[in-house]
Amino acid sequence: MLWSPRLSLSNFHVKLTAKGLFRNLQLLPGCRKNTVVFHAVDKNKPTSRSSQTAGGEKNQNQNQPLPPPEQVPDVVNANTPAAPVLPVPSTDNTTSGSTGPSSFRARTGARSSPKAGSRLQNAPRPAGGAVDGSAKQNHNKEQAEKKNQAINQLRRLLVQGNRRVEALATVIQHLFSEREEALKQKKELSLELSNLRDELASSSQCCERLQKEKEEARLGLEEALKRLEEQHKEELEQLEDRLRSFYQTEWDKVHQTYQEEADKCRMLMEQQVEGLRSRQEAERKNQEENHLQTLEALKQQHLSSIEELRRNQQTEVENLQKTLTETETSLSEKISELSAEKEDLNEKLAAEEERRKRILSDKNLKDSHTVYLEQELESLKVVLEIKNNQLHQKEKKLMEMDKLVENNVKLEECLKKVQQENEDYKARMDKHAALSKYVSENTLPVSC
Repeated sequence: MLWSPRLSLSNFHVKLTAKGLFRNLQLLPGCRKNTVVFHAVDKNKPTSRSSQTAGGEKNQNQNQPLPPPEQVPDVVNANTPAAPVLPVPSTDNTTSGSTGPSSFRARTGARSSPKAGSRLQNAPRPAGGAVDGSAKQNHNKEQAEKKNQAINQLRRLLVQGNRRVEALATVIQHLFSEREEALKQKKELSLELSNLRDELASSSQCCERLQKEKEEARLGLEEALKRLEEQHKEELEQLEDRLRSFYQTEWDKVHQTYQEEADKCRMLMEQQVEGLRSRQEAERKNQEENHLQTLEALKQQHLSSIEELRRNQQTEVENLQKTLTETETSLSEKISELSAEKEDLNEKLAAEEERRKRILSDKNLKDSHTVYLEQELESLKVVLEIKNNQLHQKEKKLMEMDKLVENNVKLEECLKKVQQENEDYKARMDKHAALSKYVSENTLPVSC
């Protein structure tokens, strides 16, 4: 009796419920294909030849097809050892041909050759009656049924044991794979957290450095503006004092010369009227020329000094504007870089939160590691809020820089007003010179 089921285990599904956790487990593709062959060996073969009728009945009973046994899939994993098959003793045979017990053994391979059946068919048949043949046939049928039942029980036990071993193996493999995946995720998360901490430290250092540079630039600009204002005021005061003293001395000198000449003319008026007139005209012309030359020289000096002051002021204002623009551009670039870093950090945090949610949805559990990650995410959020506040402060400082630029514009307007006042002073000086000429011209005929 042979039975060799050959089944492929690549697409075989085991429906298992282990405490309500694993369902519909699929076998891994690495399982081997195994075949199990159950071969029944009758150790008690007849030694004496019976009659032909009894031998024919025996051969018919042996060659008679048994009911097909249940095909049981081999679910033994390649990594687990195969369960041994225990022999089942059969009932004692009352006839003379079957006195010894029969045993069953399991082996792997092809079917056994039907030599025993052919030998039994070719054996001589012993002489016997029809009653003995029917009794033997019934007895053989009962033995065959009992043997089939024992074989089916053994097969069921084997199938149950193999299923249990396969289920345990699949559960263990699944647990090990989940453990490896969790370890990999843990390593990746730790690396990402270390990278995020390094980026946060570098960005905080950059922010502190930018704040220091900005404060130094602001202090330097304020000091430069104060110095320029003080220098401008001092130069204006010095120019006013010089001009007043110069014009006052010139006026005094001219007045003294005019008085002396008038006295001389009065003393010598009677004797040298014609000589005095000619001399007076020559002296008057010379004095007018000298006065005009001195006025032109003073005007040129005044204009040159004003132009130099304007140039210096323009160059200083341009330098200040350049420095302001450079600082503004550098600060704007740094702010844009920090905003980009902030967006990147927000995206990373969002990705990290999504990953954490997926992990929690897959596992439906929270352990100490997830709690630690949540705390780290909360700390990162706090750091991002601090950086947002720092960016707002930097924007406020930029507004203050804009106010400083507006103050510079106001100072330029003040400079324009001062220049207009200088022009007014020049016009007054011209009027004063014209009045002095007119007075000198009027005093000469009166003295004459």
